[in-house]
Amino acid sequence: MSQNSSDNDIDSEVFGPLVSIPPDSLFRLAKSIRHRVFGVATSTGNIIARIGGSYNLVHIIQLDSFKLVIRIPASGWGDGLTETAARALESQVTTLRLIASQTSIPVPEIYAFDTTTNNEIEAPYICMNFISGKTVSKAWFDATGPVSLEERRMKILTSLAHLLAQLSQFKFDKIGSLHTNEDDIVPSIGPCYDWEENDDGSLAVVASGPFEDSRSYLQQHYDEDDTKKSEDPWGVAEAKLMEVMMPHLPIHDPSEGFVLSIPDLDSQNVIVDEDGTVTGIIDLDHIQTVPRCVGYCRYPSWITRDWDPLMYGWPKLTDSENSPEELERYRKHYNREMGAALGGKGDWKYTQKSQIWEAVWIAALNRRHRLEICRKLVQVTQGDEVDALDILYDVGTDNLSEDDWGNLKKALGCLMSP
Repeated sequence: MSQNSSDNDIDSEVFGPLVSIPPDSLFRLAKSIRHRVFGVATSTGNIIARIGGSYNLVHIIQLDSFKLVIRIPASGWGDGLTETAARALESQVTTLRLIASQTSIPVPEIYAFDTTTNNEIEAPYICMNFISGKTVSKAWFDATGPVSLEERRMKILTSLAHLLAQLSQFKFDKIGSLHTNEDDIVPSIGPCYDWEENDDGSLAVVASGPFEDSRSYLQQHYDEDDTKKSEDPWGVAEAKLMEVMMPHLPIHDPSEGFVLSIPDLDSQNVIVDEDGTVTGIIDLDHIQTVPRCVGYCRYPSWITRDWDPLMYGWPKLTDSENSPEELERYRKHYNREMGAALGGKGDWKYTQKSQIWEAVWIAALNRRHRLEICRKLVQVTQGDEVDALDILYDVGTDNLSEDDWGNLKKALGCLMSP
């Protein structure tokens, strides 16, 4: 049995002893799962790839002509082995199996999972099918293949919109994750789960909620500077703009309910075939319900990069970034396709401005992104002929005139209004 791996990319502080799981142990586990699930005995096998992501160690294992994937969470060792981490993994399995059973969305099929260390690899894991194809991160700028690059891009967006529209059938009354007990017919809503970094660089899973409404969720998760930076003009400007924008998020009607959302709908997590048809959506750790305006109807992240300037590399990276004009064209196409998939009804009303609402949502939950997102919003409302940072500085130092401040607040409100 041989092993090909990308160990240089694996963070030993995050994964600790999980990096040293013997290949023979992984093979025994894979062989056992294949026999239990499919009744097929296997004598030979090969780990054809080992990939260290941010939160999971992923092994692709070949058994004869059959491939499967074993994902080991970063919390699967030391102090990360908690009841909370176990419940989070169970929730992920519950949600993926619900989606797979009631939609044609190509999420991974779960063959087996274990939240304990009482198994061949002595670590929690999820075993799932291998999804063939190429990630959008590779296909989006690859001009080779049977169709033109533009045709492939449009097919990717069309295929994805029509798949994700199927999540419209699931409606929930709380923000949280899905759980089932033996007697449950319909999943119940449990806590939200998230990753937390320990002092030693290892990762743990933390829980909060569930939450009856968006207000209570934001009260717990709003990333506010402990010192409030009362003398920092940028911190003051951020706080003032967030106070203006948050009431305009369409999240304040509790009768609207909540929906599922793909947690990281970015190009590295969507797999497509040569012509752009979506064949898989992967990496669904901590999938949960969210407000509708940031739910399944929102744009995929690779066509909203211009709305999170901290992550956007254009025009310096023209070979791996789209221009703002291109991104706007792709958003219009995705919006049309989502509307067609939903018959022009329901949550489609949230798609068109979802890049704006998601940017504000990101700014609320992650202060590192807040200043640049505020700058982007000011720039859009005030035009390219002004310097948005100058305006923000004047807001933070209380040097913006009352009329200009009033006009800015009105413009931001119009930008965010449904």
